[in-house]
Amino acid sequence: MRTLIYARYSSELQNSRSIEDQIAVCRDRATAESWTVVDIFTDYAISGAAGIGEGQRPGLNALLSRVEAGGIDQVLAESTSRISRHQGDDFAIRERLKFAGARLFTLSDGEIDDFKGTIRALLDAHQRKDIAANVKRGQRGSVSAGRAPAGLAYGYRKANKLDAKGELVRGLREIDDEQAEVVRRIFAEYAAGHSPRAIASRLNIDGVPAPRTGTWRASTIAGDRIRKNGMLQNQLYIGVLVHERTSKIPDPTTRRERIRANPESAWFSQDVPELRIVDQETWDRCAELRSAHDGIPATYLRRPKRLLSGLTTCGLCGGGWNVIGRERWGCGKHRDGGGCTNNRTISTHLFEERVLKGLQESLLDPALVSAYVREYHEARAKRVNDAQRERSKLTRRHGEAQAKVERLVEAIANGADEFVEIRAVLAKARADRDTLAQQLGDLDALPVIALHPGVAREYREQVAALGEALANNGKASVEAIPKLRALIGRVIVTPSANQRGVNIELQGRLKNMLDLAAGNPASDALYVMNGAGSGDRTRITSLEG
Repeated sequence: MRTLIYARYSSELQNSRSIEDQIAVCRDRATAESWTVVDIFTDYAISGAAGIGEGQRPGLNALLSRVEAGGIDQVLAESTSRISRHQGDDFAIRERLKFAGARLFTLSDGEIDDFKGTIRALLDAHQRKDIAANVKRGQRGSVSAGRAPAGLAYGYRKANKLDAKGELVRGLREIDDEQAEVVRRIFAEYAAGHSPRAIASRLNIDGVPAPRTGTWRASTIAGDRIRKNGMLQNQLYIGVLVHERTSKIPDPTTRRERIRANPESAWFSQDVPELRIVDQETWDRCAELRSAHDGIPATYLRRPKRLLSGLTTCGLCGGGWNVIGRERWGCGKHRDGGGCTNNRTISTHLFEERVLKGLQESLLDPALVSAYVREYHEARAKRVNDAQRERSKLTRRHGEAQAKVERLVEAIANGADEFVEIRAVLAKARADRDTLAQQLGDLDALPVIALHPGVAREYREQVAALGEALANNGKASVEAIPKLRALIGRVIVTPSANQRGVNIELQGRLKNMLDLAAGNPASDALYVMNGAGSGDRTRITSLEG
């Protein structure tokens, strides 16, 4: 009987000699039965549920092609589980062998007919799931014992120890002090407002070895928001070992495993405080920054290369005023033939110099700052008066709602909770009470702006320091750009009355200017201060609120 032998093992963690052992016992059986072994086909480290295509299980696919070419009487394997661990594949393989006039024979069960094949396929597939469940249970046990069941995270090294039997305890970790400093640097820079791309670039420039061969990448630092991977989301850095963040799901068409994120409720975690690298305050700050960017396309999160990128418009057509040549700025619509007549240009150096000069010298004029503060306080006083007029009415409603809540709670306590109407009225009464409390809290929380006499001087000093940092083109420059941009609302450029040159109108964010002078972080500002200038001079024209 002309015979083909097939052997397979499923995991790279298994002994590759398993293949040789399977072939040896099959050869012994063939010799004992006087079968002629025509050829041997193998698949190394491939799951029995991987499929039967050439790109999925090349050894099995080649075996089927050889059988279908003719002249083969049977396929010999150690067991049906070596042939397949997928019910659909098992049926397809047996159908193709039967059509070609060959049988399937295993050392465990002999000739495999339809009945035996169906039962064995069901058992083999179920055993595969049992093995996966056992592996997962074992991994949970490792996590509960504070041992990592997966790879080695950056910032740690293996802590090799022997148990009482003298055997190696796998999965133990300890902090690698040198790498831990890099981890702290990454978190500190991100908390300071630097992007993962900028952090990776500086690490590469400084020659810091990457976690694996190659270079640092933004994806290594930021990771994926859905799968919750990447250094900035690795909770091991705060002493929490997390397992089962993702699941491997086979694609029913290609049989390739797809990684899907599990809900956080399905995660399994264990506190390992001895492995903490990042302090909680820094971790929380980084998490806050990441959540602020959720749902925003990455293209909108890219940091501008230049101080004024995206802030400047043409005063004639309203189009973008951007870099159109070697460090020269101009109207994009004019350059692209969009019909704008603004053909003036200005160098990057002169453009930034004039804007910085306007920021420093003109956009915190004491008279307009006083006007801003006065208007703000007037608006605040009006809000307070309006709220005071409503206070008595809201207080009365609060008392009524509170009394109603007490009556309804008593009714429910006496057995009336089955009435939907009572529960609905109770919910509304509580909502009214809570709404009033919130409104009163908002009234008490209205901020007051108080300016000390030196605010303008301190502001100018801060802008001058940022301008010097910008000129250095180093790390300080990278930090200065977002701080300066926070002060600028919009820059409008129009042709000057002369044959050459441009006029620059600068709109500044006054709230952020005051925050800068006071040493506070910039915030979203609704108040804008305008300054207009021609040549090298800038003058204040209006204040918008």
